[in-house]
Amino acid sequence: MKKKSNLYSDKYIVKHLTTSVIQHTVKNFQFIKGFPASNTWIVYSNNDAILVDSGFGDRTSFLSLKNYINNYLPNIKIHYVLLTHHHSDHSSGARQLSEIFNSKVLIHKQEKKMLKTRTESDDIPVRYRKKRQKWEDEKVQTPISKYIEHGYQINIGNLNIEALHTPGHTLGSICYLFRNERILFSGDTILGYDTVSISAPPNGDMNLYLKSLKKLNRYKLKYIAPGHGNVITNPKQKINKLILHRLKREKQIIDLIDQGHKLDSDLLDAIYPNLQKGLKNSALNQIRSHLHRLKVLNKIQLKIDQNKWKVI
Repeated sequence: MKKKSNLYSDKYIVKHLTTSVIQHTVKNFQFIKGFPASNTWIVYSNNDAILVDSGFGDRTSFLSLKNYINNYLPNIKIHYVLLTHHHSDHSSGARQLSEIFNSKVLIHKQEKKMLKTRTESDDIPVRYRKKRQKWEDEKVQTPISKYIEHGYQINIGNLNIEALHTPGHTLGSICYLFRNERILFSGDTILGYDTVSISAPPNGDMNLYLKSLKKLNRYKLKYIAPGHGNVITNPKQKINKLILHRLKREKQIIDLIDQGHKLDSDLLDAIYPNLQKGLKNSALNQIRSHLHRLKVLNKIQLKIDQNKWKVI
């Protein structure tokens, strides 16, 4: 079967990774300049289909995905919407998709609380907050059919997908392994763009993230289909690069601490002197995640006082 050609419209971009896997990306705004919008992956065989991540929950985004499916894949039955994590750019379209296609929605059990919690960020420009709020309103209404764990199997027709618990970006992040073609749907655990933001517990965990990457490195993967950005064709090289990047950043933080930079805010200024305005909170949380890992490894001691982290 010949792989179909890619499709570009004013509303979305569609790329065919294989004859069974389609990347659908809505042309939506993002809060970070140059950062690609989230992907929805359509996995299908004959008339059986599964979606990995739902995309955005605003009406324009939802309709662009629904209309693409109805127009170009009119005979498929979407059995499941598999969510990689709770963030609204990946989950907020799930309610509408599940209702229109009569699909079941799955997510890891550790995402339950945050999926039902509206989140806000001061980094988001004021002009975008109304649309972001719509995503959050949709996210908390997501109807979960089952909260799953590591190793859960989804077998529909000829499709065989396994859930791999990969905590780090969030504590309940899941990658989905499409065993038929050795494709890993990585959500925000691995991006096709750059490195991903890892917050400190309870929202994320750098120590667990590195363990997750090492676990994924044991799989013989052909492709990584990320939550943002293009397909990764060199999985092992990409994973090794991410691990090395985190370890280099960790060493940089240790060196700065030795030089007298004890406060998290001091480390932020030293590591990111020319930071883009909308990234400050994310970068600070990432530094805190590294500090938390160093504490877990008994390399430093921390004092956390209200909104300040200090190495003591």
